[in-house]
Amino acid sequence: MSIQEARSEAPQNTPIRILHLSDLHVGPNDDPTSLLQPLVADLRDKNEWLGVERLDYLVISGDITNRASPEEFEKAYAFVSGLIDEFGLTAERCIIVPGNHDLDWNTPAYRYLPKREVYTGKLAPGTFVEAGPGFIVRDDAKYPERFKNFSEHFYHRLTLKPYPLDPEEQCIPSLFCDDGLLFLAMNSAWEIDEHFQERSSISEKALARGLATANRELARAQAEGRLAKDAPVLRLAVWHHPITGNEKIQADAFMGRLRQAGVRLCLHGHVHEERAEFLNYLDPQRGLHVIGGGSFGAPTHARPESVPRLYNLLELRRDLQHVQVHTRCRRKQGGAWDGWAVWPGESPQIRCTYYGVKL
Repeated sequence: MSIQEARSEAPQNTPIRILHLSDLHVGPNDDPTSLLQPLVADLRDKNEWLGVERLDYLVISGDITNRASPEEFEKAYAFVSGLIDEFGLTAERCIIVPGNHDLDWNTPAYRYLPKREVYTGKLAPGTFVEAGPGFIVRDDAKYPERFKNFSEHFYHRLTLKPYPLDPEEQCIPSLFCDDGLLFLAMNSAWEIDEHFQERSSISEKALARGLATANRELARAQAEGRLAKDAPVLRLAVWHHPITGNEKIQADAFMGRLRQAGVRLCLHGHVHEERAEFLNYLDPQRGLHVIGGGSFGAPTHARPESVPRLYNLLELRRDLQHVQVHTRCRRKQGGAWDGWAVWPGESPQIRCTYYGVKL
């Protein structure tokens, strides 16, 4: 029996399982097996109420490496491909977006020009920096190549598709008719570079193209009978940077576009701590749940005080009306993963390692 046939015959009481990893920060000296084995052991541990034998989707919301070097992406690829093999995944069911650590800072994306050769009135804001007797000016032809290592040494190897370097194409929809899920994978680091390191955003052009493509794919699936016209579809969006709190995306108007498009669940990383928020709560029909994945691999000095390594396992009910989010933690380097009991329970004295979201 094929994996696809096995999925189609999954019992209706078996949830759709989405493993959400973020901020792996894989370095050149990391051992993929040492990353993989404790994670597999935790997911399969029935005593921890998980007992996962198969995953349906893997979401990685950025910062896969530390410095976007080919060596780091090689290690990350070995880890992720091992995860795919262990849990019966396929590459197409891996939803992956880059983070600010996945762009190559060594790419010559700027060039120095003397002031006599530069008329700043013709340059877009944020494309140049004054430097002594001249300007450092962005090279628009080379600028997208900051993500070339991510594409060639990780994304392409894993998915057999190149990652689009054109920022306008970096909102990638993926429709899964059998489960009724539609993912939108977006690059919130598309305009970050060494001179503008905090400039996270979602490209307006990319979002417009991605939403239009998603609508066409939905219509085609319905016309071809792969998806019933009245079948529910849960829309999820994935990117790297948070939309609330510290280090948030400042230009957050795109969230209104996502709500209007019916997106109900957003997954992100970057802040290295757990996040669970509900936006637009006054309109329950267009409320948007935002889930932060914490950091799977950031070292102690790069995480908030007393916050361990984290990851999430989402268990989505097959009627797409409810998701349970299990938050797992690794308190010590080299130790086992365990439940992260921080979520409110039935009384103020009780803290749980999971929480539920009604969609």
